[in-house]
Amino acid sequence: MMSGNKINIAFTSVARPFQTIGYYLELFKLHLCLYIGFSAVFGFVAAQGTLSLNALAVGGLIFVLACGSAVLNNIQDKEFDRYFKRTHNRSLPAGKVPVAHALIISCVMIASGLTGLWAAAGFFSFFLGVFTVLCYNALYTPMKKKTLLAILPGALCGMLAPMIGWTAAKGSFTDPAILVIMTVFGLWQVPHFFIIVLKTRDRMVHQINTHRFPSFLKVFSTREIKLQILIWTSLYTLAMLLFLQHGAIGHDALFKTLFLNAVTSWVLIVWVVFKKKSPITTAFAGINLSMLVFMGAGICDKLF
Repeated sequence: MMSGNKINIAFTSVARPFQTIGYYLELFKLHLCLYIGFSAVFGFVAAQGTLSLNALAVGGLIFVLACGSAVLNNIQDKEFDRYFKRTHNRSLPAGKVPVAHALIISCVMIASGLTGLWAAAGFFSFFLGVFTVLCYNALYTPMKKKTLLAILPGALCGMLAPMIGWTAAKGSFTDPAILVIMTVFGLWQVPHFFIIVLKTRDRMVHQINTHRFPSFLKVFSTREIKLQILIWTSLYTLAMLLFLQHGAIGHDALFKTLFLNAVTSWVLIVWVVFKKKSPITTAFAGINLSMLVFMGAGICDKLF
């Protein structure tokens, strides 16, 4: 019995630091920030025509900036998250990480990302980085607690990351190519958001104080949300096809891959959303994978 207790105590002492690290890593929203960093690399490569260390550096800086902004978002949402079953057990609302620690991490990462952008890419990319942080943390985050229109600055934030990469590679911000790319990213976020709404409709908020916060569930029925997903997924698919028509992909196999990606992602998402008792997580994974393929094919096209 004594040796068993010693083993349990030893295991707990080893596991605890890893658990604490996990609480801190949760603040960064790594899956989302990796997408944002990758989209900046995509924008850089699309402008420069090749994958370089500079492209990876800019993507890394955007990743750091996005992580800092995500931590700040968690601080801002600390009280808000307590009302939601999906978020009430996060690191800050559950008291697993001190707010002071999170604030220091956020300030260091935002400052590092912006300083690095200024040094590596110039003032305009730095300015876009500042604007993105303001758009996310000063507009989207407080607005989502008051109005459904928060979806607009939220979508704009995702559209700016490839633009930062594009301008860092000295691409013109008025070039139709980057405008098409930004349109794809903007339209992708809307069905992505509505799929999350549908995914969490049965466990979105605690029953108390639900009237305090806006929700599309109060405006649309489940079927109407599904129709919104259909409409916006169709627009997102058309934007990807417009990207192909613009001649952005020169490699024949990658052109066909992106075409199939656009069509199959639309079929998968619509089929899952409207099929009874189908797991909505499949649609969530499908739309995320379609964007990953879109960016990956766009980058790989410049390697051949």
